[in-house]
Amino acid sequence: MLLTPIPWANRVWACPFLTALVPSQWYNEVRGHRHKTLTDWARQMLRVVQRWSLGRQLIVVADGAYAVIHWLSDLQQGQRITVITRLRLDAALYNPAPERVAGQMGRPRLKGERFPTLTALVHDPQTRWERVR
Repeated sequence: MLLTPIPWANRVWACPFLTALVPSQWYNEVRGHRHKTLTDWARQMLRVVQRWSLGRQLIVVADGAYAVIHWLSDLQQGQRITVITRLRLDAALYNPAPERVAGQMGRPRLKGERFPTLTALVHDPQTRWERVR
């Protein structure tokens, strides 16, 4: 969506500026095409918007269908994008994996220390809340 002020409405409107027809998995299977998931299409479209925006900060608001860790981490490669999406209260969130030490044995770690769940943060009396308007 493109946020633009509309003078006669005295407010900012969100106008769609880029859409994609996303075929279903069944449709692709019947025709023998490779299926691209909704997040694959979204990643591709956001890369196009990044190219158009030339270094501007990009903030994306998405619903819970886009709370996919692989999709979110792929978007952070290259130019940064801020994604606001809804997470489940029991979502498992982690710090980034620590850097590999020279000579370290074994498979590299994929994730770091786990954060407390959102439910635990809500009920924790030490959590600081800030009103936003």
